[in-house]
Amino acid sequence: MGKRLSVLVVDDDPTIRGVLSTLLGFEEVDIATANDGPAALDAADRVDPDVVLLDLNLPGMSGLEVCRALKERTGDRRVVMVTGQATRQDELAGLAAGADAFLRKPFSPLHLLEVVRGGLNGKRNLLG
Repeated sequence: MGKRLSVLVVDDDPTIRGVLSTLLGFEEVDIATANDGPAALDAADRVDPDVVLLDLNLPGMSGLEVCRALKERTGDRRVVMVTGQATRQDELAGLAAGADAFLRKPFSPLHLLEVVRGGLNGKRNLLG
């Protein structure tokens, strides 16, 4: 039996955090949540997630700032930027900050699970 995948869900909207956590609950993953940038960094230090689902627009620190900080701490953590308002510039800035993938809201539950499962293989991709 392999190691369970650990996922950190970071979004300032409690409904979005709840929906993502519920969807991930159908998989055998350990789930942690955070509602802003500083809380995300604290949670990442505490639980050392394999995958971080990170909202682009957060209070306290932007998702880009959080992404850079997460990648500086450990580059093998997979960061997936999740947003409903991404432009091509946002995507490029996210990739430059170290994001491994971009997932635009709304997305299908199956698409989300596919992206998270990719964390086991360390895949880097850009998803619409």
